[in-house]
Amino acid sequence: MIRTSLKFIKKELETYIVDREQDPLNYNIGNVVDLKPVVKANGELNVTDSTHVTIMMAGVEEERRESKRPVFVPAPDKKILRLNPPVELDLLILFIAHNSDYETALRDLSNVASFFQANPVFDEQRFPGLNEFATEPINKPWQLVERLTFKLLSLSFEQQNNLWGMLGGKYIPSLVYKMNMLTVFETRSQEKIQSIKALNIKEN
Repeated sequence: MIRTSLKFIKKELETYIVDREQDPLNYNIGNVVDLKPVVKANGELNVTDSTHVTIMMAGVEEERRESKRPVFVPAPDKKILRLNPPVELDLLILFIAHNSDYETALRDLSNVASFFQANPVFDEQRFPGLNEFATEPINKPWQLVERLTFKLLSLSFEQQNNLWGMLGGKYIPSLVYKMNMLTVFETRSQEKIQSIKALNIKEN
């Protein structure tokens, strides 16, 4: 689900920037947005001028709520599958504008902010391709992304310093968004119960 969500955002953001800039020499599908780590395993910076914006997951948090209940879904053998309460994830997503021309990088960053200002919520009603990159079978709808929301995080200088220190690099114009809520189920080795065939209702 994490991969599905970030590949979807990459595609939608790239399409938005290309349409907004209308500059086929510098902005065309395939050379605007990357989804990859900003720093390689050896510590080298992993951004180039071949693209404008890099998306990277910078952290994961669990959305904790009280009274979570198990979820019951149909199973192929006409039984009911009992799933443990879902894990609801918030992802911290880093959007880095790294074009070598500083003014272009600032414009790219403004485009990222405009994209999420116009689209703070993503669901299949407005974005039919939300699960375009899902690899799970279609007959397991609980494994698909239902809804994504984005909120811009305001980082202090200390928090930015810690973030870029963790990445092992110098500050590059960037924005951090909190993306929620990804709902993750584990469907293997779960309890199966018989489906309900009839209900007896006694009136008082």
